[in-house]
Amino acid sequence: METLPLELLGAIALNLPIADLRHFRLLGRRYADAGFPALVRELSFLNTLDTADALQTLSRSPYGSLGAARHLTIYDGAWPVAASQEEWAGQFLFLCSGKRCSPTATQLAYHRYERFLRQEASRTFETDVQLFRTVLAYFPSLRELTLSHIHAWWMRYLDHAHFRDLTNSIWVIPSFESFVAEAMSRLLPVLGTCSRLERLNYRFNTIRHLCLNAILVGEGLESSIANFLGAFPGLTALAIKTFPRGPMRWSDLQFCDIIGTWVPENELFSFTKRYPLKRLTLKEVTLTSGSWKPFFNRARELQPRPNIVCHGILYRRDEQGWPIEDAVSQRLLDWFLTNAEIPWPFSDPDDDISIFSLSP
Repeated sequence: METLPLELLGAIALNLPIADLRHFRLLGRRYADAGFPALVRELSFLNTLDTADALQTLSRSPYGSLGAARHLTIYDGAWPVAASQEEWAGQFLFLCSGKRCSPTATQLAYHRYERFLRQEASRTFETDVQLFRTVLAYFPSLRELTLSHIHAWWMRYLDHAHFRDLTNSIWVIPSFESFVAEAMSRLLPVLGTCSRLERLNYRFNTIRHLCLNAILVGEGLESSIANFLGAFPGLTALAIKTFPRGPMRWSDLQFCDIIGTWVPENELFSFTKRYPLKRLTLKEVTLTSGSWKPFFNRARELQPRPNIVCHGILYRRDEQGWPIEDAVSQRLLDWFLTNAEIPWPFSDPDDDISIFSLSP
């Protein structure tokens, strides 16, 4: 290993898990130098002034440059403001469970909290733009930038050293109700300085309801739409005027309205099966392949099965639709879905029988 060139050691380091990489860099100075680019390839930054100072210190590391970084994640959050120590102690979450918090420790934590709030309150739009400009200048080869709420995983704390140190110091956590829009508005003016940036990601974990009634769809745009929808992992309700393709992580999605789109039967069924839906609404939806009869036959076998509401579902783009817009038609569908022994109650569109007549 001692005779291996630095480039080969660096290639080895790039394939090591982070825990092994740390041990690898402890083997000696050559290993520390070779492993530094792998260590900083993906970095995260907590949007506070103290973390910005820590990042400046890291940029002066004797082991290498931050130019090896390719992906930077900026975590943002709104910190709650207390008017007094009593309000701070009575309303906000103490992160000292299991410890005996002496009056002295409590007083020190509150003073640290006050100092932190004063420091963050001094920030303005202009100073934040300059801050982001300075931060991004540390990463000349950045390819991907992610802006996320500090609670990146719902109801779980961010696994970030600066975040843990800060919350353990001031004994509060950021609000779950805040958004990253303000940070985005201050970040956008400086993105032009990132000449190699190829991808911008943003996550809105606190948004629960999303309605998209005007969205551009077409060949080659599926991945862009999937990336956009993936920015809302905490959705419980979605209304969208296209079909949401892609492996979204919507573990809490309960209500979905799919409007005015074309989709193959198998894709629609996979979507219905994948998420814990309570209600699926299909409005003016066309099947480009397959048929509604086998779709609903499979749907009624699902456990749990969503309540499926239909308004004008179609067979193919060139055929007249089924106007499931009246209460009788919807009751027929509900009757079919809730009773496994009931035959398909609607007529085939190729027959001369009126649409929605009962089968013999």
